[in-house]
Amino acid sequence: MLWYKAWLETRARFLISLFGILFLCSYCVLHLEQEAVPGTLLSYYNYVLTEGYGMLVMMWVLAVTLLMMGGLLREHALGSASFTLGLPVSRRRLMMVRVGVGALEASAIAIIPTASMCVIASIWGKPFSLSQNLFHLVLLLAGGAFFFAIALLVSSVVRGEYTAPVVALGVLLLIAVTLGDQKMRLFSPLEFMLGGEYFNRSSSLLVGPIPWVRAGLWVCLAALLTWVAVRVVDRKEF
Repeated sequence: MLWYKAWLETRARFLISLFGILFLCSYCVLHLEQEAVPGTLLSYYNYVLTEGYGMLVMMWVLAVTLLMMGGLLREHALGSASFTLGLPVSRRRLMMVRVGVGALEASAIAIIPTASMCVIASIWGKPFSLSQNLFHLVLLLAGGAFFFAIALLVSSVVRGEYTAPVVALGVLLLIAVTLGDQKMRLFSPLEFMLGGEYFNRSSSLLVGPIPWVRAGLWVCLAALLTWVAVRVVDRKEF
């Protein structure tokens, strides 16, 4: 029942985000693929997919930020938290179910548009590379886990249906601007998601082994922030 409740709370935001991103990314790749002429180099088709992935990253961060808004603080602001708190489950259990549903939805928003772009690229240009798609998805989901956790933490601290998403977007913008400097890009989750340091301009491909260690570090940091969010809600007075 808890999983179904969490799904109902996020269903509209999830479906709007999924189909919106699916359409935009697919259209971007299709439009650029149709501009190719006979004799177009393979690197152009790789570039097209790279552009699609870039759009996916930016839209995914925005979607996940909005997706993770809500929870007990929003219910408290709306005056409906008493029903949820009356259920025979702990707050920690409620939060972990919310995190689980959010993680599944966030993964779907990343994987489904990626699959769509690959199908379009295969029809109009060239067969997709499984290794390249895996590389992009690892960067997106590992670096994106940090933004997922930040959105969860903000929604666990800030009350208000509209205040929380505004604060969350402000925090994410501040992180992107502060860590967007050339010297700080190594510590930027957004730059990690875009994969700029692994991008080869001549082939328009991500090169080198997948950075599993750095990906793991971002996931660990996200897990820490998620634990903080759970603890905050667990101790909060409603």
